[in-house]
Amino acid sequence: MGRPYYSRIKKQWHEVTGNRGGSFKKYVLNDYLIEKIGGINEQALLELGAGNGYFMPLLCQRYSGQVPSRIVISDLSGALLEIAQREFSLRGAEYVQLDVRNEFPFDNETFDLILATMVFNEVSSPAFKSALNESWRILKQHGRLIITVTHPQFVERIQKNGKLSQLGPNFWTMPSIGSLRLPVVLRSEKQYMSAIKQAGFNFECESLFPTAEVLNERPGLRYSKDIPLALVFNCSKKG
Repeated sequence: MGRPYYSRIKKQWHEVTGNRGGSFKKYVLNDYLIEKIGGINEQALLELGAGNGYFMPLLCQRYSGQVPSRIVISDLSGALLEIAQREFSLRGAEYVQLDVRNEFPFDNETFDLILATMVFNEVSSPAFKSALNESWRILKQHGRLIITVTHPQFVERIQKNGKLSQLGPNFWTMPSIGSLRLPVVLRSEKQYMSAIKQAGFNFECESLFPTAEVLNERPGLRYSKDIPLALVFNCSKKG
């Protein structure tokens, strides 16, 4: 396939992400996810698509004093993992190059919590279903998978405005900050729900909207202020 997309844009992506993930994550998503996680003591944690690796140290800082049993920070891009280890190194964490489209390199029932933030919205439907099945396999009984995706309503609005660019079969990019463009697939909320249910998960979902702080830093989003930016699935493994 050649070099991963995020390895090609690693410098721009790191500059945009920074130490809080950009405006929406800084003002909305980070605190939402940390609250949903609820605690990390003696938990085995896996982050998929960790990017520059800012989130897991933020999570550990918020739950300072709690000690996870294991932390694995993964991404398809080796270049981004190098940045994660250099800029946001977390003592005791394992850094693993992992492609969510393939079998995960972990034993059955290994993790208590898997985080997949803005990664499953970038893979094909067969790959998404495979990643869900792999997540189910490596989660312990009563383990959780927290999925965040770009909201389908937001992607639809961008498409209607002619701002999606097709680079290949089922491979599109959408505008981000400046000239940076990010991968995205066209998948409905119903399709996400159906795939998650078929993989054997119970789940709750919630739509997250931009706040005034987000719109102030990202004025280009004002045209979609009435549209949710993210869809979050809090999934639990059935017994």
